[in-house]
Amino acid sequence: MIKIRKKNFPIRVMQTKAAAVFLVLLMMLAPHICLAADHHPVSVQLFHPVATSPNPETSTNVRLALLYGRSGSIQGFDATGVASITGGDFTGVQLTGLFSRVRGSFTGMSFNFGVQSHQGPATGIQFTGLANFNEDFFAGAQFAGSLNYTHNGFVGAQISGLMNLNDGYGGYLQASSVANVNVKAFGGVQMAALMNFAGDETFGAQLALLNYSSQMEGAQFGLVNMTDEISGLQIGVVNISKRIKGMPLGLVNLTDDGRVDFVAYGSNLALFNVGARTVVNRWSSIVSMGYTDQSSVENKASNSGFLGWHFGRQFPINQALDLTVDAGYLHIIPKHYDDPDINDEPHFALQMRLFADYRFGKTVALFGGGGFSTIFSEYSTHARSETEAHVFGGISLF
Repeated sequence: MIKIRKKNFPIRVMQTKAAAVFLVLLMMLAPHICLAADHHPVSVQLFHPVATSPNPETSTNVRLALLYGRSGSIQGFDATGVASITGGDFTGVQLTGLFSRVRGSFTGMSFNFGVQSHQGPATGIQFTGLANFNEDFFAGAQFAGSLNYTHNGFVGAQISGLMNLNDGYGGYLQASSVANVNVKAFGGVQMAALMNFAGDETFGAQLALLNYSSQMEGAQFGLVNMTDEISGLQIGVVNISKRIKGMPLGLVNLTDDGRVDFVAYGSNLALFNVGARTVVNRWSSIVSMGYTDQSSVENKASNSGFLGWHFGRQFPINQALDLTVDAGYLHIIPKHYDDPDINDEPHFALQMRLFADYRFGKTVALFGGGGFSTIFSEYSTHARSETEAHVFGGISLF
């Protein structure tokens, strides 16, 4: 056995040297071999170009990158720890730590803790911790912690923690905690805690503290609703439009062809009342303040204040006479009393009224009518109520 080993020893040394030379040549030639290749099924990368496929134009089915991955088109799966760039189209599922950019089209699903950027058209679902940026059309759903941005329009849903912005045409949903902005026509629903903005035609609904649409067919729900033209419904504290075909339901409703009146009147519930009335498309809204509770005179609790809102519909009889039917709410604020038999807690009344306006010239009208009031003793389900006839009359200046 010893003699045989001595005879084979030079051969084994030569084989080892040959293998070493082959490995060295392979390592030297590997980058050139990879650069010549158009496709690698699997690309393992530490950071570009330290990778099994360092050519940034090489396509692959699976890219696994620790720090920085860069490839051509991908059809399949991508998992990158920090940042990645895909020079061509991407189809499949992408997982990235902080930043990813696809320069071609994107089709599939992506997850990112930081920022995603797509240069070409995208279809699918995006989840990011900070922001999604799409420089072309997007179809699908975007979810971001702060911002979703689409340059050339979107169809689907944009949902973010702060703001959604679309430079093109949009539909069907924008939802955020701060603001939604759609520059061109939008069809669907915009929902935000603070503001919705639509720079062109809007078909659907807007829900926010502040809503604006250039042209609206649908409904606006908010604290303040504004539009140049609307066909539909506005529900808010203040509704503003240049032209409206529909109903503005709010405390104050303003249009170019509407009317604003100053009113002063008395009733058998609140002796003195002053307020403002806005009339738009024959819809009447009266916001008022009052003093002296006539219904509590016998209980020595007449020193009460009133805050009221009445909303209803006007019916023209002729050029000078209108009939109005409205419903109202009065918040009653009594003075504090030490007598436990006197109700000095805030309570309220609900009213139904029918009254007539007769105009004298272009600036003055007298109005008066009646109905009934139901007064509730407190704000609770156990409140006692009392219904009585209601009569009132006053003057309107416009």
